[in-house]
Amino acid sequence: MKPLPAKAKVVCDEFVAGLQAALSDDLYGVYLHGAAVFPRAGPIQDVDCHVVLKRPLKDGQREAVVRLHKALAERFPPLGGEIDAFYILLKDAQGTTSPRNQLRVDMRDESWALHCAHIRAGYCAALCGPEPAGIFPSPSWREIARALDHELRFIEANLRYHAYCVLNLCRIIYSFESRNVVVSKRFCGRWARDRFPGWRALIQAAIRFYGQKATPQDEKLLTEGVVPFLEFARGIIRRTRAKRRQ
Repeated sequence: MKPLPAKAKVVCDEFVAGLQAALSDDLYGVYLHGAAVFPRAGPIQDVDCHVVLKRPLKDGQREAVVRLHKALAERFPPLGGEIDAFYILLKDAQGTTSPRNQLRVDMRDESWALHCAHIRAGYCAALCGPEPAGIFPSPSWREIARALDHELRFIEANLRYHAYCVLNLCRIIYSFESRNVVVSKRFCGRWARDRFPGWRALIQAAIRFYGQKATPQDEKLLTEGVVPFLEFARGIIRRTRAKRRQ
């Protein structure tokens, strides 16, 4: 894992300390994944992690965790407000079914297979607790493909996040073509930029956005180009999957 920048380390340390105070022995571990652990993935814009619990949250614990997130957002903007933590039970973390979020029980981790693939490949850091290799299962390709389909539906419903959608579409295309999901959006953006030269300007604009170097022209290009690129990506994915079935 690459070293965390000082500001990100402070946020992560405070987050773990707050969880330990709120949950005590009910906390099993906190596992960081996503761009923060990928080399050359660009600036850290959020903190992706799974918080593994030994037992379901009690009402008082749930309230304490909500207060912790609010306090971190106020004390450490903007990163403190971008902690994307999924709270799951240890028994669920050991299975292949998408686990339920114990903080918001109406939500499941529909990208569970992708997260497990990353963690099993070593792109994870234990912020506290045992090493994750013995917890998270190895997903099948069918489970991974189902998670990629969910990612595609999520993009379709959130096109206002133009740069995210463009780079995540690049990642989904790459994943279906290579059957390798242990990659960052930034890497797949560079790959797709060369693979599809007709979309080079749009993808480069998304890469600059993630590098916090976007221009007003980039914003305009992304706004106008995200829907056409979605249609293009759908076609590539359909053809790739059809070839795999032959």
